[in-house]
Amino acid sequence: MLISYEQNAHIDLTKSMYPGEMHKITNGNFKVPNYATIYGMVLEGEMIINKNKILEKNEYFSFTKSYTEEVVIKGTAALIVRHGFIGQNSFGGPMEKQGRLSYINHCSDSVLIYPPRMGDPIANLLHFPPDIIQDWHTHPSYRMGIVFEGKGRCDLKNETFHVTPGVVFCMPEKMLHRFVTEDDECRILSFHPDGDWGPTDENHAMLNRTIRKL
Repeated sequence: MLISYEQNAHIDLTKSMYPGEMHKITNGNFKVPNYATIYGMVLEGEMIINKNKILEKNEYFSFTKSYTEEVVIKGTAALIVRHGFIGQNSFGGPMEKQGRLSYINHCSDSVLIYPPRMGDPIANLLHFPPDIIQDWHTHPSYRMGIVFEGKGRCDLKNETFHVTPGVVFCMPEKMLHRFVTEDDECRILSFHPDGDWGPTDENHAMLNRTIRKL
């Protein structure tokens, strides 16, 4: 597990099956690379996009270089770069308290940034209530996470990491783990570089709710 408690951090997975990296930046600028999509959220202060669009604490986003070539961070923000993929420009928040969908062991999640097509990247709100001990589990691809509220811990096979607001981490593919909370809840933005869900040309809401009269 790659994890950082620092004010500025860089997690590099550019040589993985789904080339990506995460930057946690405090009071600085970030130039948007070519042929990539930026996902993430503002942790403190504000982030200025496209010279005059201001994102504030607990607001989340996805955008490409076609929207802005550089962002200015006055505070702290976490940015996940998915290289080799052009997503949609999307902005939202603040985060809701809980997820709208059920997850394992009484946890919940909500889709924040939807995959434009089946298999594309996705960003979720992941909510852990107090007194949760998750079942041990793995994921088929890496997970990048941004902790923005509450606290807990992540147990691995041979070690434990504590997670608190501002922590960023990456869980490598197939790593056995579980999240645990005690008296406090914990909320995380979780990024998946791929998935098995999303619309297709043959199955999407616009098409499915179009009734032809021949």
